Amino acid sequence: MASPTVFTAIQRLVHGRGVIAQLPAEIDRLHARKILIVTDPGLVKAGIAPRVTELLGGRRGDLFTEVEPDPSIETVIACAETVRREGYDLIIGLGGGSALDVAKCASVLARNEGDVAQYLGIDKVERPGVPKILIPTTSGTGSEVTNVAVLSLKADKTKKGIVSRHLLADTAILDPELTLGLPPAVTASTGMDALTHAIEAYVSRFAQPLTDDFALKAIRMIAASLRTAVYNGRNIEARESMLTASLYAGLAFGSAATGMVHGLAMPLGGQFNVPHGVANSVLLPYVMRWNMVSALDRYRDIAIAMGERVEHLPVRTGAERAVHAVEALSRDIGIPAFLDDLDIPRSAIESLASDGMTNSRQVLPNPRDVTYEGLVGILNDAFRKEA
Repeated sequence: MASPTVFTAIQRLVHGRGVIAQLPAEIDRLHARKILIVTDPGLVKAGIAPRVTELLGGRRGDLFTEVEPDPSIETVIACAETVRREGYDLIIGLGGGSALDVAKCASVLARNEGDVAQYLGIDKVERPGVPKILIPTTSGTGSEVTNVAVLSLKADKTKKGIVSRHLLADTAILDPELTLGLPPAVTASTGMDALTHAIEAYVSRFAQPLTDDFALKAIRMIAASLRTAVYNGRNIEARESMLTASLYAGLAFGSAATGMVHGLAMPLGGQFNVPHGVANSVLLPYVMRWNMVSALDRYRDIAIAMGERVEHLPVRTGAERAVHAVEALSRDIGIPAFLDDLDIPRSAIESLASDGMTNSRQVLPNPRDVTYEGLVGILNDAFRKEA
């Protein structure tokens, strides 16, 4: 008998222009009086965190602003200790994937004994955490609707994830108006991060009808809207489309998982501090090209979703158009083409491949059987050809 498919999603989603105004009602629904907003210094400076604080009314609301890009276990521990010490009964995660992941992890760590490291992996969190509302301000990670959080292990120079139903938000609030000020470079890398989620979910061995539907919708929307969002950032239609696409991609990979783009992006981030969205963006076409032979029909579907005309082409040629479409989109929005552009040395190929092989959450769903030699080949291709 085939393995059963399981689709996991949050219970409550508030989505649309201006819906941040609904935050007080969502707080009341959770009967919260003492609230910690987990965010980063950039959102404080941009005025978004103060705007959210003003919506708390007479409730006590404090800020935890120590979130860094690709957050560390130490940051999560500090945040969880704050929650535990001060007795907060609601956490609001506000920001990109880093802030949302810290909020999710701090929520469960505050109510589960032991060290955060013991919860790395799948289904190791025993008890629910502090209630949480997640509010994304980027269109990339989809973390607001997933049961996954990724943390940096600074001592080991790697990144690992926690997967648990207890990481799911009690409410996610998606307001595209909060993304209008996102800089072009961040818009580009986070948008390609969402595209990576959608593509990897669609070709995953764990794909199912619901994840397929969400993934293809996300791919179509990103292909149609990301260029406009990057170069005309005040275009609310493009911003709304990208935020919705990121949501769909999150719903897709939250159940179908991701593959070896993520499996190699995590060691890139851990060893060289490459931002997660950038690492995914650069690696995506190279992993697609390597995986393609295992799922030609699915890659052809991706090409069609990205607007390629492949109806009268052989299946393999149509599948190759998916890679070309991704490369063209990356080039148009300024994504680096090679690992050299990120100052990654060739000497790191073996350590990156070895680390990638340890990421079973990505190895198992990947459509092609993963080998160390295969990962070395992908990484070699991702460097400029030597003269």
